[in-house]
Amino acid sequence: MGIEGNIKDFPLTEVLNLLIFSNKSGILKIYGVSKGEKFNGEVYIVKGKIMDAKFNSKKGEEALFSILSLEDGNFNFEAKELNIEENIKTPMESLILEAIRRSDETKELYKKIPPTSTLLETNPNPPTKEFKLSSDEWVVLNLFKEKKTISEAIKESPLSEFKTVKAIYALLSLGLLIRSEREEIDISTIIPRRAPQPVRDALSILGFGGGRDKCSRFYAKVDGEKSLKEIKEELGMNDKEVLECFIKLLKETRIISNLSIDKLKFIEKRLKEG
Repeated sequence: MGIEGNIKDFPLTEVLNLLIFSNKSGILKIYGVSKGEKFNGEVYIVKGKIMDAKFNSKKGEEALFSILSLEDGNFNFEAKELNIEENIKTPMESLILEAIRRSDETKELYKKIPPTSTLLETNPNPPTKEFKLSSDEWVVLNLFKEKKTISEAIKESPLSEFKTVKAIYALLSLGLLIRSEREEIDISTIIPRRAPQPVRDALSILGFGGGRDKCSRFYAKVDGEKSLKEIKEELGMNDKEVLECFIKLLKETRIISNLSIDKLKFIEKRLKEG
């Protein structure tokens, strides 16, 4: 039994319920891009029982919660016999209810923390030396021994997205995490998309078609999946060149991006500083 499709068309809860109900064995593979980050996940099923899951660096129930929270991406099921240890013991119905609760809370938490491209670090001068942290908060605090963006921490965390974001919010509130004074631009998280065809056609009529320069070669690589880092490597550009083309094509409205205006102004400012 081979199943494949898009998560928007076929929610993973429905796909898993089908596989469980039909007592299938095999691996459900999930892949795509979420919040500018590529992801890969696998759910291992034996005779209609979810045995284990992997999602980036996460395993077990935490991985399954991350998978169930996905709203976009692709999946395919490979039917095969598996000999695997049971690491997920909670019934599917309970997992789905918990995943829905976490998803709702996670959306609210994202409204309370800085953008995921924000670079954070541990506060060398915390407001107090006396604080009591949960085990999850200690795990997340240790992720920031070296400066990193919120999105990088979420990806590296062994905890689910919900637990990681919740801990980041708590640590920021306690003053144990702070924004880095010099915020870096992580081009691996920026994924440009081409502007809709009617917009491009209108711009061509107005004479904004663009020339045959390095930015035209950049534009040819934009497919809605490649990050600036990947485009840079394919074209042999440096960070400054790829960011200059990114900003130039944005201003010509030949491409679009989900970056905030503040972030785009920050990139422009850094480019002017050299």
